[in-house]
Amino acid sequence: MALTDVFISPAGAGDNSGSSVANAVPAIDSNDWSSEIAALDRANKRFVFLGGTYTVGSKLAFTGSAPTDEQPNQWVGADSSGNILRPKFDETGLRLDLTDYPLFVNTADTQMIDTEEFTFYKCLSFENTNASYSQGGIVEATTGDVDAQMWFGCNFKAAAGNVNAEVMVASGTQMSMCVFECTSQTYDKILDVRANCNIKNCRVIGGGHSSGLGDGDGISSTAFTGIVTDTVICNVHGDGFFYNNTNTRQHPNVANCTIINCGVNGLAMATPTSNIGNITGVCDQNIIFNCAGVGMKANAADDRQGGCQIVAMGSNGTDFQNLDSYEDMIDKITITTADFVDYANNDFRIRRDSVLYKFYGTKNFGAVQNEDYEFVSVS
Repeated sequence: MALTDVFISPAGAGDNSGSSVANAVPAIDSNDWSSEIAALDRANKRFVFLGGTYTVGSKLAFTGSAPTDEQPNQWVGADSSGNILRPKFDETGLRLDLTDYPLFVNTADTQMIDTEEFTFYKCLSFENTNASYSQGGIVEATTGDVDAQMWFGCNFKAAAGNVNAEVMVASGTQMSMCVFECTSQTYDKILDVRANCNIKNCRVIGGGHSSGLGDGDGISSTAFTGIVTDTVICNVHGDGFFYNNTNTRQHPNVANCTIINCGVNGLAMATPTSNIGNITGVCDQNIIFNCAGVGMKANAADDRQGGCQIVAMGSNGTDFQNLDSYEDMIDKITITTADFVDYANNDFRIRRDSVLYKFYGTKNFGAVQNEDYEFVSVS
């Protein structure tokens, strides 16, 4: 059975039934969520949010029927005419092209949406503009609610002002082609990745890497049994990827990522509970560049490394620490700023004349891929 479309706009339209663009449900009433949107049934419904700005000051909590495994709920972004959007990155590949995206803006230090299981989100932008933002995620993401969710082509942005703040939490969640950005340098972590997650082709962006308050990690992972692939982590004042699980048998799976401009380490691991922890796990084919500390750092107690065969590195404080003899197994490609299209302006695409370009025949080393028609400038 097909999901029933419910059209929603900031101010609503027509009879407000949601049956069409001309009769959209009003999402906002007196600068906050409306009673009409809160009362919507979500089971077997596709919410089509029309382009515009949705400015609120509280968390949306639904009172209508909840989605189930057989009757899910989907949120999709559309332009003002109701045409469903598809995500694409801008020319540099670092941020999404947000043209026509519905933009949800929360001006209060609260989470924005009470999410639930069996809900799927596509082409939406969520931003918290409160200077004191201190939440553990722009939208609610408790462990009990986020299982069986997917976020596709969504944008999350905050100007955090608290050392405990997080932009988003992923737990039992699939996230693909999403951007998570903190424009300040006061936060704990940008993306908190927990168990059973798949983070693919995403972007994690901080406000700078030279100084800051709080841990300032890009991705911090606990109880991690998922993967992070084809993802850029950049401009953070802490670790790019911090594996904060002391379980002796679990390890991170980070591959084909670009980890660049970190104030501490590129990849780092917390102290394990015994001497058979594992930092490298499956950490192949990453670019780790300009990290003030260590490119790949195991804890001194880690005696079992493994999995990493090849990595591209340059301009780190030092490339490896505590990997012992396992360091000799790693094929390190040395790179410089000249390997990127425009490193100074955060364009981390790989130049055609770099050894990293089309390294695998059809795919660049690291996360950002180039269009085939890209040209290298000549003088």
